[in-house]
Amino acid sequence: MSQAVKDYRRVAPERMHDVRANARRLGVLYSVEVELARLVGGWIPRIPEHPEKLALGRMLYEDADHARLLEQRLLELMIPADALDDLRRRTAPGLVALERAASPERFLSALFRVVKPALLADLRRHLDGCPPYVDEPTVRILGRMIADEEDHVATGLALLADRGAPWDGGGTGPLWDLFADDGGLVSGTFVGADPVPLASPVWPAAVEKLSSEDPMPSYPGDYDDAMRRCIHDLVFSETEALDIFGRYVYEFNALPWQFHFESARIAWDEARHVELLLNVLERYGGRIGDFPAKAPGYEEFVREPTPLRKILMVNVIAEGEVSTDTQTQHREAFRELGDELSAMLKDYEMADEVMHGQFGVKWSRWLAEESGEDYDTELAASRRSLEEFKSSHDDEGGSDIPLVRLGADETGGRRVVNIAAKRLLGYSDEEIERMAASAGATIAE
Repeated sequence: MSQAVKDYRRVAPERMHDVRANARRLGVLYSVEVELARLVGGWIPRIPEHPEKLALGRMLYEDADHARLLEQRLLELMIPADALDDLRRRTAPGLVALERAASPERFLSALFRVVKPALLADLRRHLDGCPPYVDEPTVRILGRMIADEEDHVATGLALLADRGAPWDGGGTGPLWDLFADDGGLVSGTFVGADPVPLASPVWPAAVEKLSSEDPMPSYPGDYDDAMRRCIHDLVFSETEALDIFGRYVYEFNALPWQFHFESARIAWDEARHVELLLNVLERYGGRIGDFPAKAPGYEEFVREPTPLRKILMVNVIAEGEVSTDTQTQHREAFRELGDELSAMLKDYEMADEVMHGQFGVKWSRWLAEESGEDYDTELAASRRSLEEFKSSHDDEGGSDIPLVRLGADETGGRRVVNIAAKRLLGYSDEEIERMAASAGATIAE
C-alpha cells in the first residue's frame, strides 16, 4: 500500500510567522477565548429559555477548552507560566461592554453575528501563517477550534432565527487586533473583574418562578400528575446547577484556568442533565411551565460569603455528599417504575456527580491552603449555613411515588447511601458508616 510522501520544498518564509509572532498572536487568541468563556458563563443564568441556555452550556465548555489548549501551546512556545495570568487580565472594550448588554437578545445577537465570526476569521488568518512541519501542534489546535466555532456560529444563528431576533445594526465596540503588538487589548481589566450581581437566575417565561421563601403547591393527588411534578422539579434542580457553574467561570478569576476549565465541564454536564430530564418530562407527558419552580440552591450559593464556602456548599456537600446518593436513589426509583431508559440515564448522571464532588474536594482544599482558611472549620460553617437555610423553608416533598425530588429527604429512612461513590470521593470508612447509620439502605456497587 502506497503512502503519500511529504513535499519538503522550501516555502516562502515571509508568509510564515516566527516563534515570537506566533506566541504573541496566540496570546491574543487566548485572551479572547478566556473572555468569551467568562462572558458566556456570566450570561447563562441571565438567559431565560432552555434552548439558548443549554447551547451556551456546551459552548462555555468548548471555549474554556480552547483557552486550555492555547495555554499549553503558549508554554511550549516559551511564554513563562507567570505571564499567562497577565494574558487573562486584559480585554477588548467590545467584550467588556457585552458583559452589561441591555438584554439577552442584544448579547446573543452580538455574540453570534459579530464576535464569534470575527474570532473565526482570525483563527483562519493565524492558521494561514503557521510554518509547515515545526508548527503542526498549533495547526492541530486551530483546526479543532475552527470546527467548534463554526458550529457555535451556525447554532447561534439558528437560535436567533427561531426567535425572529431582529438585527438592528448595532455594533459591539472595538474588538481585538490580532496583528497589533498589544492585540488591541486593554490590560488590567477583564470580564468578571466586577461581576454583575444576580440574586436569582432568570428562567423560561412559561414558568412561574418562586423565591425560596414562597411555598410550593402541594403535589397533585393522581399518579401521572405527581410524576410530572417530580420530573419538572428535577429539571429545574439541574437548571440552577448549570446557572451556578456558569457563575464559577465568570466570578472566580483569582483561581488558575484549570479550575475554570473544569468548572465549564461541569456546567456542560449540568446542561446535558437538563436535556435528559426534558426528555423524561416529555415522555411522561409534561412540559415546562406545568408547575412553578424555585432556585434555592442558586440563592444559597449567592448567600455564601466566600468562594471557598460556595465551593464547599455546592460541590463538596450538595454534589459530592448528597447528590451521589440522590441520583442513585432516582435510578433505583425509575427501575422500580419499570423505566429502564430513565434509570440508565440517571446512572450516567450519578457518575458525573462523583466527578463534581472530586472537583470540589480538590479545589476547596487548594483554595483553603492558598487563603490560609481552615478547611474543616469552613466546611462545618457551610454545613450549618445550609441547614439553617433549609430549615427556614418548607420541604416541598410529599409525593407518594418512588421518585424523590433532589433535596426533599437527604437524611432519614428514604436515603440510600452509595458506598462506592463515597469511597471514590475519599470518605473514610468511619465517615461512610456515620452516613449509612441514618439511612434507610446502602448500595455498595
